[in-house]
Amino acid sequence: SCSPASPGQRIIYTVLECQPLFDSSDMTITEWVQIAQTIEKHYKQYHGFVVIHGTDTMAFAAAVLSFVLENLQKTVILTGAQVPIHALWSDGRENLLGALLMAGQYEIPEVCLFFQNQLFRGNRTTKVDARRFAAFCSPNLPPLATVGADVTINRDLVRKVGRKAQLVVRDSVEPAVGLLRLYPGISASLVRAFLQPPMKGLVMETFGSGNGPTKPDVLQELRVAAERGLVIVNCTHCLQGAVTSDYAAGMAMAGAGIISGFDMTSEAALAKLSYVLGQPGLSLDDRKELLAKDLRGELTLPTADEPQPSLCGSPLDQRVAWLLGLSSPQEADAVRDTLMPSLACAAAHAGDLEALQVLADLGSDLSLEDFHGQTPLHTAAKGGHARVVAMLLQRGVDVNSRDQDGLSPLLLAVRGRHQGVIKLLRAAGACLSTEELEDAGTELCRLAFREDTDGLRAWCQAGVDLGQPGYDGHSALRVVSA
Repeated sequence: SCSPASPGQRIIYTVLECQPLFDSSDMTITEWVQIAQTIEKHYKQYHGFVVIHGTDTMAFAAAVLSFVLENLQKTVILTGAQVPIHALWSDGRENLLGALLMAGQYEIPEVCLFFQNQLFRGNRTTKVDARRFAAFCSPNLPPLATVGADVTINRDLVRKVGRKAQLVVRDSVEPAVGLLRLYPGISASLVRAFLQPPMKGLVMETFGSGNGPTKPDVLQELRVAAERGLVIVNCTHCLQGAVTSDYAAGMAMAGAGIISGFDMTSEAALAKLSYVLGQPGLSLDDRKELLAKDLRGELTLPTADEPQPSLCGSPLDQRVAWLLGLSSPQEADAVRDTLMPSLACAAAHAGDLEALQVLADLGSDLSLEDFHGQTPLHTAAKGGHARVVAMLLQRGVDVNSRDQDGLSPLLLAVRGRHQGVIKLLRAAGACLSTEELEDAGTELCRLAFREDTDGLRAWCQAGVDLGQPGYDGHSALRVVSA
């Protein structure tokens, strides 16, 4: 949600200071992982986090944090100043107050960078000016928010939160990665020296849309490095634009290890390369596949080259577009993303496992809520569809998610007396909340009075004690014995 906090709500800030303080020019991925671990340590205590960081390496820091903070559900904002905050003309106070405002009053579950009244996606930023207050830009993605007389949130750009999984800090990162900017006349010997072990990954800044020198000796060095397992990501050194498929294919002649970086900044590509190469247990092909995917909103995939299945161009997509008068694939995608949660809930409600599988293959997040705040797990549990529940749990959906009424899938299954579903949910760690248990004693007494053994058995299976008192102090056990 991008909704602001309620008008009268007080926001309390706690300041943590690193000892000793880091010099941003000397910071490496090790220090940025330490910052991520600090956020993890205090993650449950706060609704958002602001990191005050030196500007020279802030874009690198934001990119690294965006990758190592996996399953991020809260706002993390980096900010700083061009002029030291103690100076009268410093931009630091305005940047800090803006960052605190955004982190304290809005839920934007991303690593962001706030500077000069603009909130950017962190892994899309780069520093473009050493003196002006507008030091950063996001060349290939508009700001997520702009602060002026009003706060304007670009809700279409803010990444949607999927399943409510626990925050994980991926601290296993590969430091042996580098950045090489190609230039006209670069020698093969220099390229060879740069690519030598222990180098494991390279971000290669090429010309224009991804082109580079075609000298046979330079291409040979790239080919040899790729064949021994060095992973090379091809990024353009242009501020705006992307590596196109034509040029990417041309550079790929140097070896299968060269991967298109699309419109990633060099900072994001370097951080992503370090993150992907640091993950254990992956094959070389697995790593290349991850690098070519959009993991944290760091790149824009060309529609024609997207590897995942898509509704775009399908008869269903075309029919929906025609009915609604949509004029572009982007509009059709927006409608699809809006309809998908409701379609998934409808399929789960009907117990249609095949339809749910198709939606999942088309890229639908099966943990998103529909207009009523329910997930497919809620509707499947309510309908008693054990096979659908098992499939959703295997996909890692949140077993204790709450709908708009605060109800969990487990309580809906209990009310429906679906014992097979209750067993699956309990095995996955489901439990009733304190709020859901408030009136449990009264409900148990009512079931006991009616001699509803199935209902009582369902509550027992959910872990509720039949001796729990109702509003009048009596328990179901006492009702039964009477």
